Amino acid sequence: MVKKEIPGFILQLLAQRGIEDYTDIEKFLFPKLASLPKPDSMLNLREAAQVVRYFVEKELQIIIWGDYDVDGTTATALLVNFFRELGVDIKWHIPNRLTDGYGLNIRWFEENISSFSSKRFLLITVDNGISSREVVTLIQKLGGVVVVTDHHALPESGIPDCIVVNPEQEKCGFHSDKMAGVGIAFYLAAAIRNEFSKRNDINMKSFLPFVALGTVADMVELTSTNRILVRAGFEELHNPRFTGLIALLEESEIFSGEVTSEDIGFSIGPKINAAGRLGNSQLVVEILTSENPKIAKKKSAELQELNLRRKELCVDDFALAESMVSGYEVAEQKVCVVAGKFHPGVAGIVASKLVELFGVPAIVLAETVDSDRCLTLRGSGRSVEGINLHEMLQQCSDVIIKFGGHAMAAGLSIEPQNLDKFTQMLGKAIREESARDGQKPVRKKSFDVACSIDEAMNPVSIQYLMLMEPFGQGNPAPKFYDKNSIVIQSRNVGVDQRHLSLMFRGQYSQYKGIGFGLGEQLNDVQAESQRSLVYSLTRNRYRGTESWQIRVHSL
Repeated sequence: MVKKEIPGFILQLLAQRGIEDYTDIEKFLFPKLASLPKPDSMLNLREAAQVVRYFVEKELQIIIWGDYDVDGTTATALLVNFFRELGVDIKWHIPNRLTDGYGLNIRWFEENISSFSSKRFLLITVDNGISSREVVTLIQKLGGVVVVTDHHALPESGIPDCIVVNPEQEKCGFHSDKMAGVGIAFYLAAAIRNEFSKRNDINMKSFLPFVALGTVADMVELTSTNRILVRAGFEELHNPRFTGLIALLEESEIFSGEVTSEDIGFSIGPKINAAGRLGNSQLVVEILTSENPKIAKKKSAELQELNLRRKELCVDDFALAESMVSGYEVAEQKVCVVAGKFHPGVAGIVASKLVELFGVPAIVLAETVDSDRCLTLRGSGRSVEGINLHEMLQQCSDVIIKFGGHAMAAGLSIEPQNLDKFTQMLGKAIREESARDGQKPVRKKSFDVACSIDEAMNPVSIQYLMLMEPFGQGNPAPKFYDKNSIVIQSRNVGVDQRHLSLMFRGQYSQYKGIGFGLGEQLNDVQAESQRSLVYSLTRNRYRGTESWQIRVHSL
């Protein structure tokens, strides 16, 4: 690589990310697995691997307990596939989001312990467990040895009394790496392989596609460690080894194997999450661990049907939410809270759409019946920059049954009779926080660099943009500005003609474009063809064909 050969706008993008030195540019564009931090620096990892070796050698029962999102299901699938290659038959379980909730529950163990192959068993959690201290103790009383692998924040009440592999622990050498649960599961598998010196025939790189999917979909920060893991995972996805991965890619119309972060964020990830939202995350692990191409294909089609159902629910529930709120009241209260017959699995998505519509934090609560057959309001919230939703909920904790989350997203449940009081308290807390800030937020520039469509669509430019992948937290997908774009064709497309299909004139080529949600601007575009354009590049996949096109953000 010669620095002067890199397009100028690519160098600008790298400089915006603090990458200007030649050596740093090379490391960023061409990350190497050899640069990964050594497994020994991950606190308790070796001890965990040694415990696993003991249970394998003694032929005792091993159970993997995952989570229902992309991170949790890919982490579970990774370990199930790994143990299969190790020649070990294990059990695995993903809780039902709608009936079991998040994390460990003792009921499953009490109901299933009779089917375990041994009275003494090993439980390995992935992407959960750090907040299940009491349940871990109960599992240990049943004869279980527990290894918790997780990446979530440590609870104030203390971590479980067992082997804990979680970089959030300050003494962990991976403390600053912000890894996803699936990344930690990968490191555990690698450490287990090292415990079996004769099993170096297991190719650990083949498991990295699972890490790529889970890390990008979970929107963790793309630190140098995560970047190396995800890029290597993308490379392996060119020719994935696992039957289930192939079926999942084909169901997403990805046939070349060249996967982008956008493919995961907008196509593969939502499909996987749809299963969890509708209470069938087991299906995802069944696909990703299948060795039969016909079964994997059939189950991938089932997953697609769930995703279509999820989309229908989102449309219906968003329409219901919109009908329940007044824009004037929302603007005055600085918060949007709705409760009703929503589907709890899509409450977070609907809340996000309300945030987009009104520009204030939003809470969507679904009417559910708890284990005692009492009506409860359970749902999700999403926030805006500058308002820490988790802190706001803490100020309303007196009227909340339970809640959890972080600054931008949270889950919660309340009793119906406390809804009005909760809404008033939350609105008051948000208004006070907004007033305390005292300053209007600085409006961010809507694009990263000025770059003509011709320059961006140049094959060399696209090659370097692909080298900047993966995009995500800490390395956002770039947006470009072309002040002199020329629209030569335009028409409405999609449901209710909501989107805008465009054709742009280039110096030597014409370029297809799509503006999602911009359908109302058709008359303006046809009246004035020369436009100032903010856009990004996207790969269009349709019926087995692939091409690069313009995604229009504003014009």
